[in-house]
Amino acid sequence: MAHLSARKSFKPILPILIIGLAILIAAWLILTKPQPQPAAMTEKAWLVKVEAAAPQRHSPDLTLYGSVDSLWSTQLTASVEADVSTVQVIEGDRVVKGQLLVSLDKRDVRLTLQQREADLAEAEANITAEKIRHAANQKSLPREQRLLGLTRNEVTRLQNLVAKQVSAQSSLDNARRTMEQQAIALTNREQAIAEYPSRLAQAKARRTRAAALRDQALLDLQRCQIKAPFDGIIVRQLASPGKRARIGSALVELYDTDALVLRAQIPNRHLATIRQAINDDIPLEVAGTIDGQSILAALRTLSGEVSTGSGGVTALFTLKTPINSLQKGRFVRLNLQLPPQTGLIALPHEAIYGANRIYTVDEQSRMRSIRVERIGDLRIDEDQSRVLIRSNQVTKDMPIIVTQLPNAMDGLLIRQAR
Repeated sequence: MAHLSARKSFKPILPILIIGLAILIAAWLILTKPQPQPAAMTEKAWLVKVEAAAPQRHSPDLTLYGSVDSLWSTQLTASVEADVSTVQVIEGDRVVKGQLLVSLDKRDVRLTLQQREADLAEAEANITAEKIRHAANQKSLPREQRLLGLTRNEVTRLQNLVAKQVSAQSSLDNARRTMEQQAIALTNREQAIAEYPSRLAQAKARRTRAAALRDQALLDLQRCQIKAPFDGIIVRQLASPGKRARIGSALVELYDTDALVLRAQIPNRHLATIRQAINDDIPLEVAGTIDGQSILAALRTLSGEVSTGSGGVTALFTLKTPINSLQKGRFVRLNLQLPPQTGLIALPHEAIYGANRIYTVDEQSRMRSIRVERIGDLRIDEDQSRVLIRSNQVTKDMPIIVTQLPNAMDGLLIRQAR
């Protein structure tokens, strides 16, 4: 019985003993576990390619983006008010100088022309009449003078008779009246002769005015035929048959295909080089392609106006190779070859970080950044090119990193590819 009661009293503490034993074993295992040796931290060295800097004399290529334009682009308008009779062209048509584009109704202009011709004929007749009148006045003047002399003699004779009381006073008065009338007539004749030059000038001025109005009507008649002022391409056709054209109404728009140029903006950093080449009479040419056809153009001038906020100046290039398929507004990528410059370093495009930064390698194989000036490109062939840079900090044979690293920074450890 005593043994049985002892077993019963031992059962409650048995789980506690087991748990305690397990804890002791776990603690012993933790304490006796081998401690790992700390791993040595090693800095990663990034694999890059390196080239030795080689300053040389190169002719930089500058990539420009421009468009086709024309020096002469015009919108033809109506010079007279008339109905549109016919329209001979539509948009995209090629025309030659003098080709009929639009016809206006001539009836109103012809009526005006008839009026102007009648006014001119009247002015011519007035001049002829004035000359005839002047000739008559010159012939009549001596007669007027002799007649006045006779009437004066008659007055003198009657005065003597009246004084002798042989003639009546009324006869003398009538003679005096006749003399005064004849004197007035002579004065009017002399005045008419004296005024002849001014009257003739007035008549000729009226004839000149009438002739000018007649010529204007003739010109208006010719302007009813709207013709191409140069060889070109129709951009817009703005007239239609039957439409009433007012003076100044736009009829057709076209541009000169013989005056095509290329417009491209030259960045400000290259303007000094371009202007120096212009002053030194060094020809500058650009080359490109449109629709598989090669384009060659020569720099003609720099624009005289700079747009606000623009990063450069627009340059005009005259085409040296005529291409019939060129159209105004076409986009074109151009290569401009600048004059040769010394001290330029040609590097792969991957060597340039950002806009103006490269990296070299110091004695501890770490990257060091250098600011450079981008001069242009060096075209090797149709598909390959290099970037031309200049910097006083880059010396001959200095190692330049030519691998583009996404995490490039000063002090980054690198190793050179063999």
